[in-house]
Amino acid sequence: MTGHAAILKSTGDSRVADRAQKMADAAERCARIVRNFLALARQRPPERGRVALDQVVHEAVELLAYPLRVDSVEVALELARNLPALWADAHQLHQVVVNLVSNAHHAVREATSPRRITLTTRQEAGGGSVVLEVADSGRGIPREIQARLFEPFFTTKPPGQGTGLGLALCKGIVEAHGGSIEAASPPGSGAVFRVELPVENAPVAAAAARAAAASPPVRGQRILVVDDEAEIAALLSEMLAADGHRVEIAANGVEALEKLGAGGHDLVISDLRMPELDGPGLYLEVTRRHPALLRRMVFVTGDTLGPESLEFLHRTNVPTLGKPFDLDDIRRVVQQVLV
Repeated sequence: MTGHAAILKSTGDSRVADRAQKMADAAERCARIVRNFLALARQRPPERGRVALDQVVHEAVELLAYPLRVDSVEVALELARNLPALWADAHQLHQVVVNLVSNAHHAVREATSPRRITLTTRQEAGGGSVVLEVADSGRGIPREIQARLFEPFFTTKPPGQGTGLGLALCKGIVEAHGGSIEAASPPGSGAVFRVELPVENAPVAAAAARAAAASPPVRGQRILVVDDEAEIAALLSEMLAADGHRVEIAANGVEALEKLGAGGHDLVISDLRMPELDGPGLYLEVTRRHPALLRRMVFVTGDTLGPESLEFLHRTNVPTLGKPFDLDDIRRVVQQVLV
């Protein structure tokens, strides 16, 4: 839907463009929810970029809004303005916030009213780090177990209600980002989890990639789109053609190899999972038959990625385009590969 809306927005009819914008906004809300669930499942390759911590907090609270509302839990956001962006994996940080809010929810559910969770962000003095605190109005954490909170498989929840991995996972993610996480529970005032993350500049290569993406879109290339879903292939083709590209379509890897045999292609955009010959199989054949195209391949990833797909993408480091995508996403990845 996002792709069709992007095409409709370019029309000269303002009424159609307005309706297309509403479609795009609704589709983006749905896509955000899907990304949130995928982040929980860790079914996408890790990727670092500029991350607004406050946005991560908003999306995590949005994901958990319904169960919190059902249990009459009040959520207060005390978010600092103009926090510096983090160089981080947004999906991993999202998982940290979701885990911390879920734990706070469990804590206040056992308490009497008022049930309250407060999320606070701020920049530390000196500007070298940002802090997220998740505080709850629950009964607090007994002193004797505070030291064990981040141990794998340690849980105070009843059997079947917790694995004991959530806080251990949070600790691993935060420390992998160069940060720290700790818990405090002053007597009679619930629990507070404090996450501190360093403010880091993007690597030079990433900054160069962003600069390339900001330049005018590449035009006039010969691109092969490989996807067994005819509607998606047609949509990709139409969006690429809007930038002056010459596009061919193949329904699977076998058909793609036949077209590549004729030569002359500048870029291959392929689905990852297809019948007859899938994305990894196509990549292997391109390695053998057309090695010059290896650095000009892009994979389109769908709703979930299994361990084998994740390992393949990590090993090959091929750029990916996640569904749902829009015209800006396509231009960015084409720019990344062809510039």
